Amino acid sequence: MKTLVVVAAGAADRPLEDLGGRTPLEAAATPALDRIASEGRLGRLAPAPPGLRPEAGAFALALFGLDPLTYAEAGAVLDAAAFEAPVGSLDQAFRLALVTADETTIFDPTAGQVSRDESVLLLAALTESLADPDLAFVPGDGWRNLLVWRGARDVRVKTVPPFEVVGKSLKSALPKGTGIGRLLAVIERSAEILAGHEVNELRRDLGENPASLVWPWGAGVTVPLPDFTSRVGVDAAVVAVQPTVKGAARLQRIECIEPEGATGRADSNLRGKVRAALGALETKDLVYLHVDGLAACSHARDFVAKVEALERFDGYVLGPALEALGAGGHARLVVIAGEGVSAE
Repeated sequence: MKTLVVVAAGAADRPLEDLGGRTPLEAAATPALDRIASEGRLGRLAPAPPGLRPEAGAFALALFGLDPLTYAEAGAVLDAAAFEAPVGSLDQAFRLALVTADETTIFDPTAGQVSRDESVLLLAALTESLADPDLAFVPGDGWRNLLVWRGARDVRVKTVPPFEVVGKSLKSALPKGTGIGRLLAVIERSAEILAGHEVNELRRDLGENPASLVWPWGAGVTVPLPDFTSRVGVDAAVVAVQPTVKGAARLQRIECIEPEGATGRADSNLRGKVRAALGALETKDLVYLHVDGLAACSHARDFVAKVEALERFDGYVLGPALEALGAGGHARLVVIAGEGVSAE
């Protein structure tokens, strides 16, 4: 039987004062999701086993049926595969977020959803200023980028995701470990270089949050992932733009589809993504459709927008998927709330 797995990343949340003590899911009008909940079977997915941080890497690996503990060292190497950035066997890769921060804390972990074109210019300025041949700054899709530290596979670093630092002490959340002076220097130097960059001057003039700091996290080293079809026995495809999910798929030789207009934000082309997923299901046994706009709203701490994004997800993704699969028969629809993003 063919299966469509729809992942609503970031849909899970906590009761919020902004929503009268309700969660975004409780506040949103979601008739398609309500139907699935009432007519389908319910269960709980715990992608991160005890002792492992419940972050995007663990979720992506578990989503494809891999044990996150077995491949816990992969980290940002999953993202590197999505960005087609080579990571050598002696290298270590870090997710590198562009954030809005001052000396004490991070205010916006996405720097106002800074664009890729802007990130290219900002990271080029940082590369030129540092002039460190062992540090490669790789532009990603905007606020999510990559730092490859060559020859640093054995450096042990403990990091904190940027969205967990919002409103908290930046100093206490800095990377910790041995031999990380160069990594700390990257953060310190970025504050000096990026603050006055013309990209950020223009963003301030437009009333947008500046990308005033880089924040490395999610260290990873090369870890081979098994071929999905050989391991599971089915042919699969993934419709996604989120780097960790997309990279985890690529490393398992799963076909990745990225429809035009798919951004991973609230403005993503949801109709195009569901059309691509349903089209792939005609020739594939299993298709994953990953929607990231809900998590983007959570990162921006805009929970009213998250309610609206949930309603668009229900109307533009789940509704059409239910109709198409119901008409064709002989197919399953699985909906996963995805990793939650703390409202605190």
